[in-house]
Amino acid sequence: MDAILNKMAEIVKKQIETTLAYLGEQCVIRIRDRSAQESWIDQTGNLRSSIGYAILDQGKKVMESAFRTVLSGNQGPQESMRYIDELAALYANTYALVVVAGMSYADYVEAIDGKDVLASTELWAKSKIDDYMQRAEEKAIKEINRLFSV
Repeated sequence: MDAILNKMAEIVKKQIETTLAYLGEQCVIRIRDRSAQESWIDQTGNLRSSIGYAILDQGKKVMESAFRTVLSGNQGPQESMRYIDELAALYANTYALVVVAGMSYADYVEAIDGKDVLASTELWAKSKIDDYMQRAEEKAIKEINRLFSV
């Protein structure tokens, strides 16, 4: 019986992680691939290079996006990875998708310059998460039923 429950838990976990990764990728695309008029003007590329996501399971990183260096922005990816490690402690009891702009001035760009760094994408992701997780649940149930049907 334990083996069956472990296999079911593995299937559910895989679907959750796959779904969160897909949502994370969609968020990154929405944030990175906008014009300067829609977002901000890159001076160094560090802010756009710091955009990425990680999936956390009980506070442990199980997956993260590839951080793409833009212009000479080689500082962005390191800052984001450090920031994700800091955030992991906040999610010690759950799964989480964290989407980050790791540069310390990202909030300033949004607040003072009135540019959209993460705000609209956060709202978009929150509007999608229930539907995405519902589909993940349905896929997991189908896979479990297929695996254990006689």
